[in-house]
Amino acid sequence: MKTFTATLLAAALIVPGLAAPAMAQQPKPQQQHEQQKQQSQTQKSQAQKSQAQKPQGQKKTATKTVQKQSYKTFRKGDKFNRNYAKNYQVVDYRKYKKLPAPKRGYRYVRAGNDVLLIGTSSFKVYAVYSGLIR
Repeated sequence: MKTFTATLLAAALIVPGLAAPAMAQQPKPQQQHEQQKQQSQTQKSQAQKSQAQKPQGQKKTATKTVQKQSYKTFRKGDKFNRNYAKNYQVVDYRKYKKLPAPKRGYRYVRAGNDVLLIGTSSFKVYAVYSGLIR
């Protein structure tokens, strides 16, 4: 029992001494930040050098793709998305004779020249009044 206790005590004294040099080698957070900053600067300089080595005859062309807005014609049963509606706006049904008052939970919206009756929670198109707005 004495040898076991002596061995355990010796191990407890030796292990922290072995771990101390390894812990001392870890850089401090400020040093890590400086190292990362230096690495990013070297990467930038390498990128600039590679761009400078391109032949003078080649020009850098910017490929900017402009997507044309695509509008959708909505039908009964479709899910309404205001991003695809041309001239989107909420319509007051009292301004138009052909529009009956919507039930609770529904509203009229404009999409192009059409007026749509949509559900406010599901955004499903329940009725389409085409050509009502000119």
